[in-house]
Amino acid sequence: MSIKVAIPTKSRYNTKTYKLFEDAGFIVYHFIEPEQFEIYNVPNKINIEKNNQGIAYVRNYIIDWAKNNNHEWIIICDDDVEAFGYYNGKTKKDTAQIWHKIHNECKGLPFEIIGINYIQHAWHEKKAISINKKFAEVCILVNASKIKWKYRSEFNLKEDRDFVLQTIKYGHGILKYNYYWFQCPNVGSNAGGLQNEYKLKKDEESAKKMALEWQPYIKLQKKGNRIDMKTDIKKIAEYYKKYIQ
Repeated sequence: MSIKVAIPTKSRYNTKTYKLFEDAGFIVYHFIEPEQFEIYNVPNKINIEKNNQGIAYVRNYIIDWAKNNNHEWIIICDDDVEAFGYYNGKTKKDTAQIWHKIHNECKGLPFEIIGINYIQHAWHEKKAISINKKFAEVCILVNASKIKWKYRSEFNLKEDRDFVLQTIKYGHGILKYNYYWFQCPNVGSNAGGLQNEYKLKKDEESAKKMALEWQPYIKLQKKGNRIDMKTDIKKIAEYYKKYIQ
């Protein structure tokens, strides 16, 4: 059983993320809007049929594509991921081969989403694995065959976090490997992608909507000059009586 990699990409014509996966033996597909389709020189381009529909639209397109093509396990990865690695007392760089190791360990488990950590957080984790306690985002392994819920466009820029919470609510939830990591630029700092929407602070609008949707488990908080959200994922898992570690 082969794992396919799906990279949604917009206005990052020089993305090199796919090379990390190709070097590890994965087949990578790029999901591109029609108006930019011919500009990209990347392998396995998929035309997502509509322009400017937002990130939730393309993520749902990827899940539907996986189901329609009988791809049970897929990796959905942002187009600006630069490296992978692990922490074992020291932060060490590795390759996308880590995803083969992770899949071999978890493929028989019931969790719909498998995540890894940001490089800047892996070193201070106390446990190697957590279940239904942390968000999984940027680069995730998904059992598409088990997904019955959707990314919701009203939460764009927080749609992946809403999807995680839905996965806990409707599915078995999130398994996260805390010592494996990915490296990418800070949110909204990299040209292309969703940068313009971050500049317009649309993420703050979505944070406010999330706080209403998932109350009382999400609270708004200030982070520098921005409004963000603080989520008690463990309490959400407890409410829906899901396993927590």
